[in-house]
Amino acid sequence: MEALSHTPARIAAGAGLGALTLLLGYIVQRSDFGALAGTYALFFGLYSWVVTRPYWTAADRRWFTGLGIGLRCTLLFSLPNLSDDFYRFLWDGNLAAHGIHPFAHPPAYFIENHLHLPGITPELYGRLNSTEYYTVYPPVCQAAFWLAAKAFPENIQGGVFVLKLFLLACELGTLQTLGRVAENGLAAQNLYALNPLLLIEITGNVHFEGAMLCFVLAGIAALQRHKIRLAAVFWALATASKLVPLLFLPLILAHLGWRRGGRFLLFFAGFCAVLFAPLLHGSLVANMAGSLDLYFRQFEFNASVYYLLKWAGEAVAPAGTDVARTLGPALALLVFFGVMGIACYKRTLTGLLPGRFLAASTLYLLLSTTVHPWYVALPFALGLRTAFRFPWIWSAAAILSYSHYAGGGFRENYAWIAAEYGLVAAALVWDIWRAGKQHHSFELSPTK
Repeated sequence: MEALSHTPARIAAGAGLGALTLLLGYIVQRSDFGALAGTYALFFGLYSWVVTRPYWTAADRRWFTGLGIGLRCTLLFSLPNLSDDFYRFLWDGNLAAHGIHPFAHPPAYFIENHLHLPGITPELYGRLNSTEYYTVYPPVCQAAFWLAAKAFPENIQGGVFVLKLFLLACELGTLQTLGRVAENGLAAQNLYALNPLLLIEITGNVHFEGAMLCFVLAGIAALQRHKIRLAAVFWALATASKLVPLLFLPLILAHLGWRRGGRFLLFFAGFCAVLFAPLLHGSLVANMAGSLDLYFRQFEFNASVYYLLKWAGEAVAPAGTDVARTLGPALALLVFFGVMGIACYKRTLTGLLPGRFLAASTLYLLLSTTVHPWYVALPFALGLRTAFRFPWIWSAAAILSYSHYAGGGFRENYAWIAAEYGLVAAALVWDIWRAGKQHHSFELSPTK
C-alpha cells in the first residue's frame, strides 16, 4: 500500500517533466534566453525534487529511469533548437557517403569550386557555423554521420533522427553501466536519466558527449574488474568519440602500475590505430591538428579562469599584444601538468578512479577557453560515483551560458558567466570542506 500511495506523486511529476521536455525540445529557442532559463529552472527544480525524495521505493526509481528513457524518445523527432552543430555532422556524413574524406577540405572549398553533390548544397552550407575550418570530429562520430547520410541523403530531419537513435543507444548503455557499478545504482540512474542538461544536450541537440560517456563509464567499470583488454577497447572507442579521454591516460597508468599499465597502453594504442586508420595520412592529420590549434588559440565561449587571466593580461601587456594566442596553449599545458600531479599524488584519491577522473575533468574545464554547456556532462556523470555534488550544481548553472545568444546575438554576458561559475565555485568549496571534515583529507568516497 505504501508503494501505491506514491503512484499519484510520481505520475504528476512525470507529467510535469514530460511537458517541460517538450517545451525545451520543440518550442523554446536559444535566442529567447528568458524563456529558456525560466523553463530550465522549472525543469531542474522538479528534477531535484524527484531525485531527492527519500521515500521512493525501488519500483518507483525503476519507473523514473524508464521515464527518462521515454523522455529521450519524445525528442527523437525534434530538430535541435539550441545548437546548429548537427548541420556540420550531416555535411561530413554526406561527404563520406560520396567517397570524399571529410578531413580533406573545409566546406568553403566545395562552394568556391561549385562542387554541388546530393546533400552538399548551398542551402546546407548556409547553415554551417564553421565554413572555413576543417572538421574536428573523430572516427566514431564520422561513422554515425555517414550512417545518417546513407539512410537519408537529402533529408535533414531523417539524418538527425538516425543520429539521435545512435545516441539513445549510447545513453541506454550508460544507464546500464551506472546500474551495475554505482553503489546505489537506482539512485544514480535516476540522477542521470532525468537530468535536464543531459536530456536536452545529448538526445535533444545531438552532442556526442553521450557516446563518449557511454564508453568512458564502461571503461572505468572494466578497469575496476581488472579487465585490461576490454578497458582498452572502451577507452579507444571513447577517444574515437571525443579526444578528451586522452587526458585521463596518466591516471589510468598510475592506477594500474607500470606492468599492467603498459599492457593497457599497448592494447589501447592498437585499437586506436584501427579506429583512426582512415586518418593516418599526413595531410588529413595536419588538417585536423590545424583546427584543434585554432580551437585553443581563437575560440572563446563561457570560460572562467581563462577570461580572468585574459583580462589581467590585456591590462598589463603592451598595446596590440595578442594575449589569447599564447594564453590558450599555456593553460592547456597547465592542464597536462595538473593531471600528472593528480596521477602522482598518492595521499588521496588512491584507487578511486571516478574521483581522479572527476578532478581531472574539472581542472580541464575550468582552464579551458571554450566550455559549451554539454561539456559539463562529463564531470556530472563522473560525479555520480563520488561524494562530490558540485557537478550537479554545474549542470544547473550551465544553462546561463546561453545568455550568449540572447536576442539572436552572439555576445558574452559576463555577469551571467560570473553567476554561473560563482555557483560552481561555492559548491566545490563546500564539497571540499565537507570531505575534509568527514575524512580528514580531500579523499573522494563512493556515493552513499
